[in-house]
Amino acid sequence: MRGALLLASALLLAAPAAAVGVKLRPQGEALTQAVQAALAELSTKDIPLTLDPASGTTLTLGGVGVSAAPFNPDVAARVVTVGNERRIEFNPSGPLPLADAVRQELTRELGLKEWTPAAAGARFGGADLNADGMVDLVDLAILMENLGKEGAVTGDLNQDRRVNDADLRVFSSLYRITDPPAPQPAPITAPANPAPSTAPTPGTATPGTPGPATPTPPTPATPNPPTPGPAAPAPGEPPPSAP
Repeated sequence: MRGALLLASALLLAAPAAAVGVKLRPQGEALTQAVQAALAELSTKDIPLTLDPASGTTLTLGGVGVSAAPFNPDVAARVVTVGNERRIEFNPSGPLPLADAVRQELTRELGLKEWTPAAAGARFGGADLNADGMVDLVDLAILMENLGKEGAVTGDLNQDRRVNDADLRVFSSLYRITDPPAPQPAPITAPANPAPSTAPTPGTATPGTPGPATPTPPTPATPNPPTPGPAAPAPGEPPPSAP
């Protein structure tokens, strides 16, 4: 298995991008041209779509053989199964022009969300088989494990219900060797409006901010000396006369 995987990897790296062959079998020139024109509308440079009429659902204009019953006039096409053949029969006198009826039926048949190149790219460019967001050798290993199987199998990139070399070619057009993205550091989110800290650091005065007032010890009161009055008269002396 490892040898086959390495060989397939080398082939994919060397192979140019290939078109996606959509397996449908339109019968008659008018239907063939309508299908080719419809696929051209979905093609892009990265994922070109081409008609591969070797197998797939048969498309006919009108009923054929045992299914040649009258159409309901309100339907543009109908799907019938005859034996092992799946068939889409288009109403020649239906309510839609043939080109519009082909788009409508192929949108369902191909599993498209809408009739746009982007929808076709998402449908036919699904080479990320393990859904990890990358198309790499892990996806190729899954495809190789299912190579040769039929039915609803992972790796059926062109939706023909089998995994074969056609799916390998589709994978080669989508596979690219890319370096894994470098891890990015987690962003540092700063506060939108950081508030300044108002708590003072012990032992450190904050510049420009007045500190608490230091109480001043009270000054002791100094008693005033008494004013000397008139001297008392000595014994035997007359009292001084008043001024």
